[in-house]
Amino acid sequence: MISHIPESRAFRFFSKIVVFVAILLVWWGAATTTKQAGMVFADWPLSLGSFNPPGWLENMIPFLEHSHRLLAKLVGVLVLSLFCWAYVRSLKRAIEVVVLVVSLAVVLGFFIAAGSERLDPLEKRKWLMIALGLATLPVGWLIWSCCFRSWRLIEKLAALALLMVTTQAIFGGLRVTEISNAFAVVHGCFAQAFFCVLILIVMVSGPEWPENGFSLPSSRSRAMKFSSVLLVVLIALQLIFGAAMRHFHRHALADDGLLMTQGVWIPSFEDPVIAVLFLHKFNALCLFCFVLGMVLWLRGRSGGIDSEAGRYVSGILGLLLVQIVLGLSVIGTAKSFWVTNVHVLNGLAILAIAFVFGVKMLRGKSADAVLAKS
Repeated sequence: MISHIPESRAFRFFSKIVVFVAILLVWWGAATTTKQAGMVFADWPLSLGSFNPPGWLENMIPFLEHSHRLLAKLVGVLVLSLFCWAYVRSLKRAIEVVVLVVSLAVVLGFFIAAGSERLDPLEKRKWLMIALGLATLPVGWLIWSCCFRSWRLIEKLAALALLMVTTQAIFGGLRVTEISNAFAVVHGCFAQAFFCVLILIVMVSGPEWPENGFSLPSSRSRAMKFSSVLLVVLIALQLIFGAAMRHFHRHALADDGLLMTQGVWIPSFEDPVIAVLFLHKFNALCLFCFVLGMVLWLRGRSGGIDSEAGRYVSGILGLLLVQIVLGLSVIGTAKSFWVTNVHVLNGLAILAIAFVFGVKMLRGKSADAVLAKS
């Protein structure tokens, strides 16, 4: 078993920069969706066949979409740099990275050819299939290396981040070239998972990683770990419902009821948009009650429980209250640009804190074990 060797302070600082730029990218993507700018350019990854289309700085809609693409490219380069930093330890590994970068560039070239073809659907499909086929080579190498080579955890996570950012770019491209709302939803949700991996890289790269867990009572250790996983699942479901609402119903509001939907507590599920809207509201209530229950549980049975765990859950509860107010404000303001985007960003913050909480909980040790070790 490979012991944990913390990365340099410079590496960890750089990984935090990547997280910050990723936050900016998620917010920019939310702004692009709110302004319905995602399909302003018919091609991808170029914009009107150019890296910088004329007039994109002068008009809001082209500016949002093209700058979103530029930010996405920046995040891709940063993640590739992060992987190189974590992985390259010898000349052989440097050569492997060069081959990987060249193969990714070739794949991107075929995606450019597929995205640029707008007149002949069969020709576009041909270039797209070639691109997807070639993409299996670098992806396959990364997966095989993670599974069968003695990579450190930080190298595996950096490789996973590289795989995810590449896949995320492909989802974004398919959303444009295939004019698909389904790919738009997957693209939005996958970004949240990618963000969590970046957070995990920051956690693993620190010297405190081996002891980065809560102290838990032996009698309830399993229940608390399960609860932390369920919390992240509920938040992920909420994000999926929100993404589906934003991408499948872009104009106005499906319903303007603050608490009820179509004037009733449980609406008909015949309209999928109304069904998703109701599930988004209902899951928000379930999530709030679940977190409130966790707060009361931790405070009521504080014996042996790390006080830091209680602070995490209390913080999540506070952000959930803000999120509910923001959600109601989105309805009350008929999807105000700033209110809607802050709602998305606050949701990302809730996911991030819950994910860190879940990781620390899963790595938690029973109080008895900690006392015995000391």
